[in-house]
Amino acid sequence: MNPIASKQQMLRLLDKLSSDDLFRSRFERSPKAALVEAGFAAEDVATFPSEQLAPGTLASKAVFEAERIRVQTDIAEECSCMVIPSPLIAQRGKGFLANVQPHKRAA
Repeated sequence: MNPIASKQQMLRLLDKLSSDDLFRSRFERSPKAALVEAGFAAEDVATFPSEQLAPGTLASKAVFEAERIRVQTDIAEECSCMVIPSPLIAQRGKGFLANVQPHKRAA
């Protein structure tokens, strides 16, 4: 089953990833702990696939700000997280991790 995140949880997380240097540093070292800090229930975070929550280097704050604006203007109030909000998320052809290339769809 895919985790569900409220719009407010996603906005809080994206706001922190787009503006808070100390939080970004903590997220790079320990994504699970940072998700709990951002308001996700520890019990829910414990069920997220660990391979999607590996430490890594985040992309620029501008990438997260653009995603925050997209989520903010979306009419949905809940997000079904097909991919856990993590450094491995790819958005419009750019990986959130600076050193990760987004997956390409098979033709």
